[in-house]
Amino acid sequence: MAVSYNEDVRIGNSVFHVQTEYYRKSGKVVSNIFKDGLSIKRLEREVEEGMDIDSAVSDFHRYVVERLRSGVRDKKAPAKKKVLTLPEAVEQELLEIIYPYFGVASSLVIDEALAVSSTSGEFLEHLLEGLPDNLREALTAQLAPILSSLSSVESSGSEESFSSQGEEIDEEKREKLLKVLSEYFGIMALPVLEESLEEWNGDYHHLVELIVSHLDDEKEREELYHRLMFL
Repeated sequence: MAVSYNEDVRIGNSVFHVQTEYYRKSGKVVSNIFKDGLSIKRLEREVEEGMDIDSAVSDFHRYVVERLRSGVRDKKAPAKKKVLTLPEAVEQELLEIIYPYFGVASSLVIDEALAVSSTSGEFLEHLLEGLPDNLREALTAQLAPILSSLSSVESSGSEESFSSQGEEIDEEKREKLLKVLSEYFGIMALPVLEESLEEWNGDYHHLVELIVSHLDDEKEREELYHRLMFL
């Protein structure tokens, strides 16, 4: 049976607790990071075929602990499906916003999100996954305008930019849209969506613009725009 590692890492006035173990059902090594008693991040690694599970757990646990203690980004870390890059100015803005929530784990959280993301939308989703819904929504509103500067980089690569998603609105996406729209339009959420879909030219960016045009308040339009672009 694979071992489980538990370790406290004290940095300044904060105490991080790292718990790493093997999940047989998923076949992954999972490391949960707690800050001052609250869960802030769940990190996962696939176990390579033929690799000793105990060694995989030990190695990943040590990696997470050492990254926490260093408190800096590992820019030499091997990429997985990463096609995104963070300009220093963008990286600094992100760190200033997320540091109050992740502390010295912020750099590790950024690296892990980049390693499994190929678009800005995916990056934001992975960056904030695991956080409470209200906190995730609040941070999305702050981070979305910053990450929008990466769209030109994405659109020049093999992956589509999140700001030009040409996609069909299936039932699942429709339900997600309605859930968000109900917060702004109440019982008028469905009519607003239906009217926007009638005028939609097939480009997701165009659909979002049609939807937000139904709001009069400029601040609400901007907030809804960024929420829908990262939906």
